[in-house]
Amino acid sequence: MTKNIIALAGPPCSGKSTVGKILSVSLQANFIDIDCLIEAETKCTIEWIFSHQGEHAFRKVEKRILHGVITGNTHRTVIALGGGALLDSDSRKMVEKETVLFTLSALPETLAKRNSGHRPLAPDPARLRTLLKNREHHYLSLGNPVSTENRTAQQVSEIIRKEVLPLLSHEDRPL
Repeated sequence: MTKNIIALAGPPCSGKSTVGKILSVSLQANFIDIDCLIEAETKCTIEWIFSHQGEHAFRKVEKRILHGVITGNTHRTVIALGGGALLDSDSRKMVEKETVLFTLSALPETLAKRNSGHRPLAPDPARLRTLLKNREHHYLSLGNPVSTENRTAQQVSEIIRKEVLPLLSHEDRPL
């Protein structure tokens, strides 16, 4: 495989982390959730960073960590990106160049039902709908769309796995 990183993008609550974990097991790959890595490195929750330092500070840390993960990667890896990670044009260019990018989606009503309220930019259904409306064009412009609507995370993972497998050499294919 010329690219050994599979990146999962999409709006909040689209299933990036859940699908990513399952996909990484089926591909015998590492799994990295960028939001979890940010929290581990900063020792702060995403919500705390947003409320005390602001979105700009969060995006700066997110970009640095994402770039570090991609440039320092030597193993097959599945990355779950934050919902706004690719709003930064440098990050988007790097992800599109260095990874196989899939964009998860679901209907706004479905995303709202999945929302636990721990999203700094979408703590409630109304703000989530506003965020989705504001970013609609952005998400539609990203590559390889996969709907999570009426599908389990396992089913979505299998759809992505089938698309990625032909890109792997025989030596790189999972058993």
